[in-house]
Amino acid sequence: MLDYDPLSPAMVADPYPWYAELRQGGRVQYSERLRSWLIPGYDDCRTVLSDTARFASDWRRVGEEAPDAVLSMQELDPPEHGPLRRLFTTVFRRQDLSGIGEATYEVSRDIMRTVREWPRFDFTAEVARPVALFAVCRLLGVPEPKVETFAAQVDALNRGMDAGLLPELREPAVAARAEINELLASWHREAGGEGLLADVLTGARETGVSEQAVWNTVRVMFLAGFSTTVGAVANAVLALVERPELVTRLRQPSALDTAVDEFMRFDGPVQGTSRAVVVNSELAGVRLSRGDTVLMLFAAANRDPAQFDRPDELVLARSPNRHLGMGWGAHACTGAILARLVMKAVLRSLIELPAVPMPAGAVVRTPRATLRYPDHLPLAVPPRERS
Repeated sequence: MLDYDPLSPAMVADPYPWYAELRQGGRVQYSERLRSWLIPGYDDCRTVLSDTARFASDWRRVGEEAPDAVLSMQELDPPEHGPLRRLFTTVFRRQDLSGIGEATYEVSRDIMRTVREWPRFDFTAEVARPVALFAVCRLLGVPEPKVETFAAQVDALNRGMDAGLLPELREPAVAARAEINELLASWHREAGGEGLLADVLTGARETGVSEQAVWNTVRVMFLAGFSTTVGAVANAVLALVERPELVTRLRQPSALDTAVDEFMRFDGPVQGTSRAVVVNSELAGVRLSRGDTVLMLFAAANRDPAQFDRPDELVLARSPNRHLGMGWGAHACTGAILARLVMKAVLRSLIELPAVPMPAGAVVRTPRATLRYPDHLPLAVPPRERS
């Protein structure tokens, strides 16, 4: 098989030609570099995501240790997973999502009105990050940390996931985790008021769900919700400014509803996720052994021609669109609603500009195996259209 190096310059720049070759090479292929079975096809990814009896998120089921301090809704499997997910799902739906969406749009609109007057602006740093941080903090009901500091901490944590390939990333990730844990500890000391955090803590006491698991899940929702949303928004805007003719379609009634999911499918930030094989079994004719790792490549599955017509085209009205950009099944991203809400708010504010921003410099991407998006996205509104 092809050598899968997710941190190579070619993969970071454009992984999709390689993903196409990988799909053609077989449904399940072993990567010596990652010591994992790679799953690039849509149906096989769905199979693994749906079969929690054979494929575990909780690595304790294959004999590995995991301290209680890291076990969140994303790391637990049924039956432990169920009560925690129901609690968060119920509380999530009780939040004023429409109000958060409108407030997020207003923040994005005001930022857009400011940066459009500049000769050049960095969309990721100056629009996507502050808007995403506002939305996730508004949802949780917590004060916003300084966006530049928080973004650097989250990036260090995300890059730390690649420490198996680049050991030098481990120490900065450990330091960032300590800093973020202190931020969460300050919330714990001041817990109360309104928002998802206060609501879910009350629900945990009423339902008997572990408060430690609640805090772990809040941490994951806060960190992953921020970075995934930033990535989704930045990827969507990059795709749009490269195809300015699509803006007219986005201005049509209800166009954003389908477009948001199509942007997630076409170039979602999450490249994949892994599971542990719980019992000796078979997938697509390949023998898997207990303790093996399977890596589902969502970005490859989302371009699978067996599932999607014209998979390499951005079809804004695509429906249905059962992409895997936010996972699937029991462990589907709980914060997907927030990501869609932020994307819709930002795209709405962008298409209201008098002209579509243009690329204004080189796109810069930090190499990461799990998340892929432009860390620096220089744009400019044409001078004659700034006011």
